[in-house]
Amino acid sequence: MSVENYIKENASRLCAKVYVVPDISEKKLNNAISSMAPGINHEYVLAIADSSLLGNGKNGCLFLGDSVYIRGMLEKPQSFKFETITSAEYKSTRKVKDNGKVDVSEEVVLHIVGDSEISLTSCLMNLNYEEFAKMINGILETSGEDKTFDTTSQTMPLESMDRQIKKAYLKIICNFASSDDNMIDSQEYAEILSLIVRIELDSQDRLELRNYMYESNSKEENDDLVRYLKENVPEGSFEIIKKSLLKDMIYLYRIKNDYASWPQNKFFTTLQQQFDVKDEQVDLMMLAIKNDEEILAQRKNDSEITKSMKEIAAKAGAVGVPLAAIYFSGSVVGMSAAGITSGLATLGMGGILGLSGMVTGIGVVVIVGVGAYKGIKKVTGLSDLENNKQRELMLQAIINNAQKSLNYLIEDVNEISKQLMKEIENGTQSAMKIEKISTMLGMLSKGAQKTTEKITHAEIESIMAQLPPKLDIVRLKELTKDATKEKFMAFILACYVETEIIADDGGARKVYLLNDKLTLNNYEQLYSIFDNIGYLNVSSAAFASVKGTAKNLFRDLVN
Repeated sequence: MSVENYIKENASRLCAKVYVVPDISEKKLNNAISSMAPGINHEYVLAIADSSLLGNGKNGCLFLGDSVYIRGMLEKPQSFKFETITSAEYKSTRKVKDNGKVDVSEEVVLHIVGDSEISLTSCLMNLNYEEFAKMINGILETSGEDKTFDTTSQTMPLESMDRQIKKAYLKIICNFASSDDNMIDSQEYAEILSLIVRIELDSQDRLELRNYMYESNSKEENDDLVRYLKENVPEGSFEIIKKSLLKDMIYLYRIKNDYASWPQNKFFTTLQQQFDVKDEQVDLMMLAIKNDEEILAQRKNDSEITKSMKEIAAKAGAVGVPLAAIYFSGSVVGMSAAGITSGLATLGMGGILGLSGMVTGIGVVVIVGVGAYKGIKKVTGLSDLENNKQRELMLQAIINNAQKSLNYLIEDVNEISKQLMKEIENGTQSAMKIEKISTMLGMLSKGAQKTTEKITHAEIESIMAQLPPKLDIVRLKELTKDATKEKFMAFILACYVETEIIADDGGARKVYLLNDKLTLNNYEQLYSIFDNIGYLNVSSAAFASVKGTAKNLFRDLVN
């Protein structure tokens, strides 16, 4: 066992509040670093034992693979390199007072290289002194005779790892995709390309991987690939990479099969057992995949996304699957791990995404009142747009991913076409070889078509996320009353469906809801028209409403 693993497995003995990577909240991590270990890289933190009275993580001890940082309440932080410690000694003295009560005092003495000693007492308050000494000695023993202490990143995503690690990971995915029928079909190929884009594999490595997919004699054994990962992946990430592999495999499986039948897939279950991953953890992976897909399919807004991600995080914690494992290679819908980190997985979307309100129009607020102004955005549907920012970001990431995938597919089609022409020109005797190349070319073309469809769908959804889901007819008439804008009214109404809904009071009313069956060109035209007439501008919405209110007041006064 390595020192890093020893620390992560034994830190929980130190006190009631211990947090081990990757299950350390961002706030707890920042508090602990700023208070106990200023300046260290957060990626290398292994565990935090929180001894603070308020549970804010500002007191206690923080472990890296090569050192420990300690701070007691109202004291200065201290740090010790493990390589400078020869042993830790727990001391306990009992003193009987005159009233018969026993006073117990504890300390931990660190024996330092060069025969010096350091006594730790108050800085360990609210920690288990004896367990702390045992842990230090366990760390020293685990380091072996050469006393090697390494500290490695605990949060590095796959896209940041060595290219050989990426290729080994992808080869396992390719082995899985071809395990059922000895081939990788167009849909599987397109999804593997999406993964390649997410983890940023360069052109030379993509060429090697493409050849690996279609040359049966080049296949490598899973055991060898897993062994390579175990020996070369930063130790803090190996547990995560195992679960991430299964997550990407279960997604590919679900494309062509009923999810419930996964226990019948021998390739998958063999790796599952080898990785010691429980069935309920696999179920959680699938739940996370479905959640990502539903964000887009059900057009969830930011509030709904935040809620669903918190539910996933809670369930993930309950079954022992960190979110870092689920999004280690990015999201299956097409977002990189970096995009997830800065968006979905943060669970603090409002601040991180920097959602900004529309122009407030202070003068208008004074006239119509704050409540009326807020109502303007709600009535016009613009408040819904403000709550769609995260979905917009996701859709843009998907479009970028799919466009890169399409470019790679075009490169592959061109390369395979050259190979086919070469074989034909050379008059190759092997019709089988030509047939194989032709089949591969057809498969790549289908993959390009599917990727193009994904781009079109994502572009449509992206524009829809910027369009009001329901119309304010009164305001629309106000904005299109000029002769030069009258023609826009009919086009806009044709893009919405008149629908009767039941209000809270039980009465029925008619509303115009955005038609979700239009073409990309229709949506682009609709957005352009809304922008042209000022419908998407809150200030103009407020101004139009004020004008309408003033006209009504004037009419009432005259009458």
